[in-house]
Amino acid sequence: MVAVARGNLASMSELYQRRHRNLFRFFFRLTGKQAASEDLVHEVFLRMIRYRHTYQTGDGFEPWMYRIARNAFADQVKKHRLETQSDDHEFESIDSGRPTAFDNLLKQQELALLHRALRELPEDKRELIILSRFQGLTYEQIGQIVGCETGTVKVRVFRAMKEMGGIYRDLAKERAS
Repeated sequence: MVAVARGNLASMSELYQRRHRNLFRFFFRLTGKQAASEDLVHEVFLRMIRYRHTYQTGDGFEPWMYRIARNAFADQVKKHRLETQSDDHEFESIDSGRPTAFDNLLKQQELALLHRALRELPEDKRELIILSRFQGLTYEQIGQIVGCETGTVKVRVFRAMKEMGGIYRDLAKERAS
């Protein structure tokens, strides 16, 4: 990113190759929509070029990129307010590289419940879980992204996971009855 910030825009293609899948997964887990996620990934890379002068090596690339991603997502939500919550059937499948990820019915149902539980969380809690568990960012990096202390991030992630577990259990009971 340092080279891009200095004006070498050709270096952006290497960044894209390395980071676009992680960004796509981040957005897909937030939205559940493949097309919207792809659009948001492209928007982030355009913004990274547009705001390359704001990149500082001391802050680290990942937090800077995810701050831009959060802003792009927030702007998209403002423009296109989701009028209905997605249900299990609206989640599109994402190719994880494993040949038979959804082969048995039990696994499909569990994944659908997990997706639904994640979607039912408030946006701020869902974002923390996605950043920490799915994107693999450290609590320190997440703190830089959301603007709070590392300890606060740990507590918020713990509480979000606990709430999601409760939602999951309630959904599983609902399905069983």
